[in-house]
Amino acid sequence: MSITRSRLRAHAIEWHVAPTTEVDARHRLHFLELQRRCNNELCRHEALTCNAWLDRLESKRVSQRDLLISVMQFGIFLRQIFLARQHHALRLMEHLPAPEMDGGSAVVVCFDAVGEPWCPSLPNMGIGDPYRMSDRLHDWWQAWQRQFAALGGKDWGIAAGWAPTQDICEHIEHHYNAMDPAVCLGVIVALENALSTDFWLRLTRALQEQCAEENLALPDGGFFIDAETDARLQARHGLYLLESASVHDMLDDAVFFQSAHRTLTILTRFWSALANAGQMRH
Repeated sequence: MSITRSRLRAHAIEWHVAPTTEVDARHRLHFLELQRRCNNELCRHEALTCNAWLDRLESKRVSQRDLLISVMQFGIFLRQIFLARQHHALRLMEHLPAPEMDGGSAVVVCFDAVGEPWCPSLPNMGIGDPYRMSDRLHDWWQAWQRQFAALGGKDWGIAAGWAPTQDICEHIEHHYNAMDPAVCLGVIVALENALSTDFWLRLTRALQEQCAEENLALPDGGFFIDAETDARLQARHGLYLLESASVHDMLDDAVFFQSAHRTLTILTRFWSALANAGQMRH
C-alpha cells in the first residue's frame, strides 16, 4: 500500500492500493488509471470537500427549529441508504461464497482538515451489519422525533421530505443496486466515500455544540460512532468491488464516472438544502 500526503486543506478521501501480482500488465495499468481518476475527480468533488451543511453547523448558530428540521431531512436520507444497504447485503447472500467478502486488498485512506492521513483498523473487509444498523437508526430517529415534537414540530416522516431530499432518496432507491455494475458502483463508491471521511466526526462535534447553545439534549446514544465505522466498511467494500470489476473486464469506466458524478451532484444539492433549512421550510 502506498499512502501519499493530501495537498487538500479540506476534508478528503483517497484510495491507494496495488493490484495483486496475479493481475496482468494491461489490467494493472487500467486499474491504476481508474484509481488515479477516482482520487483526482471523485475525491475532490465539493460534496466531499465543501459540505455546506457541516460548514454551516460549524460556523453559525442555528435556531432550534432549523437545526431539528435539517436533522429530520438527514434522517430521511439515512433511512434510504440503510434500506439500500440491506438490499445489497441480500444480493450478496444469494451468491455466496462471494469473493468480495474475503480479505481483499482495497484500503480507504482518509485525510483530516490539514491533510494528515488516518486509517483506523477495521475488523475485516466485509460489509457491516445493515440490520443492526437499521435498528440503531430507528432508536436514534425516535429520540430526535421526540425532541422535535416537544418543540411543536410535526410531520417527521418521509412525506415531509423536501425536493432535494426526495431527489437523493429516489436516486439511491433506483440506482444503488442497479443491475449494471458500472451504475451501481458509481453510486456506492461516490455516496459511501462521502460518508466515510471525517463526516461523522464533524457532524457529532457540530451537533453537540449547536445543541448546547440551544439547551437541547443530543439524542445520539453512540449511534454516530457505529455509523462512522459502518460507513468506512461500506466504502472499503465498494472500492474492493470496483477493483474486482475493473480487473475482470466488468466495468464501463465512462458509465461508472457518469454515475458517480451524478450522485455527487445530487448529494451536493441535498447538503445545500440542509444548510438553508430556514429558507426551505417556509
